[in-house]
Amino acid sequence: MHIQEVFNAIYANHLYEYLVIDSQLKIVEYSDKAFHLCENRPQNCKEMHLWEVLPELCGLEDEIEAIFKGEKSHFTLPYIQKTPEVYVHIHIHPGRERHKPKEGYIYETLIVLFENITEVATAQQHLIQERNEKALLIEEISEKNLLLKRFNAQMKDLVEEEIKKNMEKQRIVELQARYSQMGEIISMIIHQWKQPLNAMSIIVNVLKLNLEKGALSKEAIEEKLNDILSQVRYMDQTVKDFQNFFNPSKEKVRFNVYGAIRTVFDLVGYAYEHKNIKLILEGDESVTLVGHPNEFSQIILTLLQNARDAFMEHPKEDMRIVATVGTERDHCLVIVKDNAGGIPEEIIDKIFDLYMTTKTYGTGLGLNIAKQMVEENMQGRLSVRNIDGGAEFRINI
Repeated sequence: MHIQEVFNAIYANHLYEYLVIDSQLKIVEYSDKAFHLCENRPQNCKEMHLWEVLPELCGLEDEIEAIFKGEKSHFTLPYIQKTPEVYVHIHIHPGRERHKPKEGYIYETLIVLFENITEVATAQQHLIQERNEKALLIEEISEKNLLLKRFNAQMKDLVEEEIKKNMEKQRIVELQARYSQMGEIISMIIHQWKQPLNAMSIIVNVLKLNLEKGALSKEAIEEKLNDILSQVRYMDQTVKDFQNFFNPSKEKVRFNVYGAIRTVFDLVGYAYEHKNIKLILEGDESVTLVGHPNEFSQIILTLLQNARDAFMEHPKEDMRIVATVGTERDHCLVIVKDNAGGIPEEIIDKIFDLYMTTKTYGTGLGLNIAKQMVEENMQGRLSVRNIDGGAEFRINI
């Protein structure tokens, strides 16, 4: 017989429990806690048939018989869950040899070992779970990357579409500004031509009266005709001046800032004087800039028109627009200020926004385009503030 204490001593400090079975598959010995791993947990396993306590081995009669006969050295049934918390390997090894083999059986008993692999199985389950979770995560990331690519493609199409729309909108804005400026040009030319047309009208009337009186001499006719030609040349020069003024220059050149503003004042002076608006130019006459003088002149014209329109909305006796040329920290500084009452504080921060205007018939284009010219084309800054009962625009370049 087997000695129980010997087996207990061998397996007491290891992860093994055991059963010993005879050739009839009856349990003859077992360790103290082996019954915890048996089916239905019997209190006493002795003399019980192996299938009663380990139904997992049913169907493995041939392998068990082969070990009894010495045809197999051992047999293992891996990863058997005996309880919700316990996993084991079931190992079957030869036991006690027969003194005289009987019916071909070399061994009298076999030893069934329970190897507790709960920690290993749990770790493997966790590993498999983590692997599955990672696989799911990778699959989810892959799907999200695919969605992101589709989204990026859609966004690219949307951005390109918006860029096209913005370009078209900008083109429309530029056309609107151009049409607005054309209206201003026609208005200015009309004002500039009024005086010479009046003069020619008077000359023609004088000639007509002298002709009726028969008091015309060749010299008098030539003098009056020369006067008419002089007025025609003035009108022709006026058109050329406006044409040059609004034709964009392709290359940057160095130009005199004071002189450029003076040219603007000369072109629009008559129209502003007709509305009782005084144009005053002061400051340093030697300041120069490198850039496009026509663009700079159009910026000044826009600021003058903005002040003029403010005066037309709220006319007063003393209406003045003062342009001052100077320098600040080695940069050109031009200040254009008026006494037209200023800009409402609630919109002064938005005055350069597209289509923002305080005028009844304003387009909201001029100041927006002027700011773009200063800051994008000239790398300068255009700002505004209210001061001394009016608005003050500062151009720093």
